[in-house]
Amino acid sequence: MNININLKNEEDISIIKMMDQTKINDILTTAITIGLKSIQMSNTIMDGNSYFNPIKEIIDTSIAENKCQLSTINDMLTDLLNIKNNSSRKGKLGESLAINSLIKKYPDWTIEDTAGSAHEGDIFVHSKKYGKILYEIKTYNTNVSSKEIQKFKNDVITTNSSYGLFISQTSGIVGKKMMDFEVYNGKILVYVSCSGLNGHGIEFGTEFLLSLIDIGYLDKRKIIDNTDINYTIDKINDKLVDLSDCINNFSRIKSEINRTQENINASMGLLYKHTMEYEIKGQDIYSKLLYDINLLSNNTNNKNIIFDDNIVNNYISDLPVVQCNIITKIKETNKRKTILWGMDGNIIYLLEENKILCKIIVNESVKLIFPINDESITIDIRYESIDGSNIIISIIKDIDSLLEEIIKNRFKCN
Repeated sequence: MNININLKNEEDISIIKMMDQTKINDILTTAITIGLKSIQMSNTIMDGNSYFNPIKEIIDTSIAENKCQLSTINDMLTDLLNIKNNSSRKGKLGESLAINSLIKKYPDWTIEDTAGSAHEGDIFVHSKKYGKILYEIKTYNTNVSSKEIQKFKNDVITTNSSYGLFISQTSGIVGKKMMDFEVYNGKILVYVSCSGLNGHGIEFGTEFLLSLIDIGYLDKRKIIDNTDINYTIDKINDKLVDLSDCINNFSRIKSEINRTQENINASMGLLYKHTMEYEIKGQDIYSKLLYDINLLSNNTNNKNIIFDDNIVNNYISDLPVVQCNIITKIKETNKRKTILWGMDGNIIYLLEENKILCKIIVNESVKLIFPINDESITIDIRYESIDGSNIIISIIKDIDSLLEEIIKNRFKCN
């Protein structure tokens, strides 16, 4: 296109004369192009759409890409787990997650996967401190039957395991609470229902079993009040129900997040707030559960009296000669086989039929403390005194024949 232009501006004419005349045509063409673009831009109306539309295109493209990726991940998980259609694969997944939880929680244990062996349970654990523990893992859609429980008990016996844990990850157990235990043929068996696949349930059950072992639940020489344990178990079961509700709500909300990806800008903030609330609440309940389980170690009756002749005799033999001779003579004075000698710290206890006959406290003297069980009593003021509801005999040097007779009578009275 040929264009004739009549220039009147002297400044423009002067600039053109100073240019390279061989390139004047290209320079003027470029200048016209720049000028026309400037005029076009000055006529453009800059409203919100000028900024919003490009951003909207970027967001729409990103959402489409994310939706495609989420769909691909969902398909991959469905193909990998196939939980609804393949019970065998679901069981294998549950066992694998349980083993990984045990390995992380107890790195010094030897853990063996025996799911493929008949009559041997799913997992064996070998611990120097606790011996051999058998784990049975179930991932049923319905409650585990009593037949499976009996099979578990038989496996514990035939494999010569010291203890057993029965974990139902996806359902309840017939006749059992969410966390329960029993003693079968001298072996502690712990049951955990609806434990989930996150590993917390198997950790709860294991910690509960170890607490029962540590407090000497099977040791008949220790006096334990079972009502304290049952009370704690009821508290744990109540918290497990709350925890199960939290986990169910957390899973439900996560599923809803996936279903509402198209409205992510409107609902994501609120949904994540709810998931965080349930997650924090679940962690709080988890901490309280571990605290309650640890309390089991302290819930014993009549103090934690240990009846072990070796412990008592070693304590007596380590005493100074005078105190050692006094307590030895007391033992020789009373040789009834029904009387048990026990220790709680540095206090010696003499019990008969779970009834305290006498406490012996040793310091500079040997003090015998007899509980008063009769309203009408007589004492020998040369050797005995009354302190509250107890008769006190303090021996400093030796036991003469009269004092020996008084001590014999005190044991007979009780």
